[in-house]
Parts: sequence; C-alpha cells; structure tokens
Amino acid sequence: MAVTVTANENEYQYVPSDAAGPGTVPAMARRGDMQEVELLDGDEHVTEQPETPARSRRGPRWVAAGAVAVALSLVGTQWVVDSREAAAVARLASVAGVFPQLGDELVVVREMSSVEGYDLWSAIEIGDARTATLTVAPDGSQSVEAVDQRTGAALWSTPLVGPSTERAATRENGSGGRCQGDGGWEEASTLLVCLATDGFVRYGNETEERFPATTTRVVVLDSGDGHVVAEWAVAHGSRLAVVGDLAVVGTRDAQDGVVVVGHDVQTGDEQWRYREPVEAADVTPTEQQDWGLFTAGDAVALYDGDGYVVLSETGALVRDDLREAGQDAGLGTDPVTGQLMISTYGGSSPTTTTLLAPDADPAGDVVLQGEPVRVTVDDGSLPGLTLTYRGHAYAWDRRTGEQLWEAKVQPSYNALILRGRLYLTTSTEIAGLDGRTGEVLWRTPLPVSGQGMLATDGRDLMLLSSAYDDSGVGRVTVYDLGTGDETRTIEFPPGVSDIQLMHGLLVGWSYTTDGITVLE
Repeated sequence: MAVTVTANENEYQYVPSDAAGPGTVPAMARRGDMQEVELLDGDEHVTEQPETPARSRRGPRWVAAGAVAVALSLVGTQWVVDSREAAAVARLASVAGVFPQLGDELVVVREMSSVEGYDLWSAIEIGDARTATLTVAPDGSQSVEAVDQRTGAALWSTPLVGPSTERAATRENGSGGRCQGDGGWEEASTLLVCLATDGFVRYGNETEERFPATTTRVVVLDSGDGHVVAEWAVAHGSRLAVVGDLAVVGTRDAQDGVVVVGHDVQTGDEQWRYREPVEAADVTPTEQQDWGLFTAGDAVALYDGDGYVVLSETGALVRDDLREAGQDAGLGTDPVTGQLMISTYGGSSPTTTTLLAPDADPAGDVVLQGEPVRVTVDDGSLPGLTLTYRGHAYAWDRRTGEQLWEAKVQPSYNALILRGRLYLTTSTEIAGLDGRTGEVLWRTPLPVSGQGMLATDGRDLMLLSSAYDDSGVGRVTVYDLGTGDETRTIEFPPGVSDIQLMHGLLVGWSYTTDGITVLE
C-alpha cells in the first residue's frame, strides 16, 4: 500500500540584495518547489508475498516492523515539513514590516501619554524596540532621549538646548529642530544627526507664530550611549538630510540664494558645496518654509519652492529637469530601494509613475503605467517587482520597466509580498496571487468588519479593521496564507481603535481619545 504525503520543500536562504539605495530589504532566495514524497511498505518491485513457513512468528513481526517503519517515515516527513516551515517563519520575522506573532488575544502592556506618543511617531529606531527622539521637557529644554519602548525604561539622555518658557508652552503644538538616523527603512541607526535650535513655530487654528532662533547647530550622537561624536554651528533656518556618511545642510536667503553643504558626519568637515541663486523677491518669511532637503537613493533632493533638483553624493547637480515635477504630481520614496518616485496626473492622460535612478542619472529612469501600490512587506522573493494600479493591478520589473503581468483585481490600501506570492485587498475581497504570473490563486470576501490594512506575522495573513468611533469594535481577522480560509479573529482591547507596527512594536491608537498603548 502506498502512502502519499505532500511536503512543502519551499526554502528561503538569506542572501544580500542587489537592490540599490538605503533601506533595501535583504532578499530571501527561493529554493525548490512543492514535491510529492511517496513512501512504500517494503520493496515496490515485490509482486507476491513470500510464503511463510508453518508455525513461524517472523511473518507477523515483519508486518509489524513494516507498519512501524511507515509510521516513523510519516513522523519524520512531518518533522521535516514542520521544521522547514518554522525556519521560514523565523526568517520572515526579521523582514521589515512583519508583525510579532499574535496569540489568541491582544493585551495592553504599557500606556503612553500623548507627548510620549508624539515622540514615538518621530522616533528613530536604534535596535530591538529601542528608539531615540528629540524631546521637549516641561521647562522647554530639548534633549535626545533613548527609551526601551517595551518597558518605557530610559536608556540614556543627551541635552541639546537649554530651558525656554515659550518652547515649554508649545510641547504639543510646536515644531523646532529635528533628528535623523543613518539607518535605512526599518533599519537600526548607529548615528543620530540632529539640528539643535531654539527657534520654533507655534501652530494654532489656521495660524502660525514664529520664534526666531538665537542658536543653531548640528550635533551628531552615537546611538549606543548618546555621546557627542561631532558638532558644528550652522545658519538659522537650515535644513538637514543624511546621505550615506554625509550630513547635508542647506540654507536659503536673498543674499546667498540656496547653499547646500555636504559635511563628513563623523567630523563635520566640509566635503563639497553647491549654490543656486534665487531672486530676493522670492524669499519671504512664509515662503522660506516652503523648501527642504531629503534623501533620494544615493542622492539628495532639493525642493526650492518651484520644483526639484537632485544632487549627487559629491554635490554635483545631476537633475535639473524636475522643475515642474511638483505640479499635478505626487512625490514619494520607494521604501525598499530609496528611489524617488514621481506620479504624474495628467487629467485626461493616463497616470504614470517615474522611478528615478538611485544615482540620479536620467538614463536610468524607469516610467511605469499607473500609480504605485504601497507594498508594506517585501521578503525579497520577487526581486525587482513593483506594483501599480490603473483600473487593474500591474506588475513591473523596476529595473527595466518591463510589464510582467496584469491581474483583473483592483488593489486598495496596501499589498504584501511573501514566499513568491502577492496578497492584496479590493473593495470587496482579499486575494492571493502568484507573484510570478499574476494568477489569482484564491479570493475570500471581506469580513463584516470591512476594509483595512493587510499585515502578517510570518505565519498568517491578517486584516486590521479599525473602529472609528465607540459604536464598533476593531479586530484582527486572521487567514491562512495558502488558502485564504479565515481561521480566527482577535478583538482590539477596550479603548483601542486601530493598531499598527512601529519600531518592531504593536501600538494601539484611539480615534476618540488621546490614548496610546503598547500591545502584545
């Protein structure tokens, strides 16, 4: 008698990704496919049972031994399957955006104040649920505070700016100074680069009140213990971006125009300088806020009020053809590659998305049809795949612009890439697709709790359904990744309207109060 057991031979091996740009998620290389393993009682070429001598007890023993062998083979095969599945889940646990594994209920392990929640939102990850944030104390002083977010325990504190009565009154409705890390997307930072200033803006109901700075400097901190690595004075109103091992500082005024300087992040030494004149009439206190710097792959993008220019990591102007990019367009950065993405909405013309080359060379731009669909988890099993939406879902090779497939589904919210499959929601259902062909493998209707974000803990697919008011209860609906079958639901704790992953933690939010909680 033949016993057939299906064994999942999918295996993923950690390899470095060749995707360009910071924040690149390490790839998971795929090895093997589904195989059928056939286990046989004895030799499959034996066609007749040997004749058993009279009064011999070997026959029954042989039959019993064969049955035991089959049983042991089954146990061994299942052990291999279970071990490989556990290893795959463990590898997925290290992928950016993957939730910690959920039990049968969510429990509040820590509650935060609204100020702590605001700080968490702007925090920089420094490793294993530890974050660092530029905070404002009750006396208006500013410091960088490192915290273990699981427990709320303070790790270290480095003062930056002294007390200020005015700043103390704007802890929840003011903005001034900022910090950035040298890590990529969902990657721990080893250095923190802060723009420390006593200048700030107080925001009211459709009003802004500005408090000019008297001191402004860049301070570089070691994320391990908070000690100062380097610091230097910069002009008031400066903007800051961290690009590789550079701290890039920009200023804009009527006299000097736009000046961008790349500094060695470890020493503050100037490495290069870029200058772009501006008309004096173009610089007013209000308009001066409408410009900035941000990282775009291996380059730095400058928005100077009338469009974008891109500078290389050596300070050379490499893109001056994006002046009109801010008009009728959406600008973003691909979190996986760090590439600048520009979606152009041309009225009657089809929407297109341009992926700017990581090194900002125009020859490397890739233009895709449709607008990008946000992929919140990508385990690297479909390297180079970018998803867009234009009536249907389209998959593209982000390196060449080649269309890989089209699927007749209409994505909403977000998508996940796991083990060669693509998971997404539509307005009415959840779908699992073969990521290489676009074939829809399964569909399941959305639950009564309605639409929401998709997530995964590496074992299951999860739909996060919010409760926008006190009339409903938010919940996690859990599905089997292979079949789409609903397996269980987990209700949010009382007072929690929505949950999300931040710095490796599950954080609960309330839409009716200012309550913020850490869950597990």
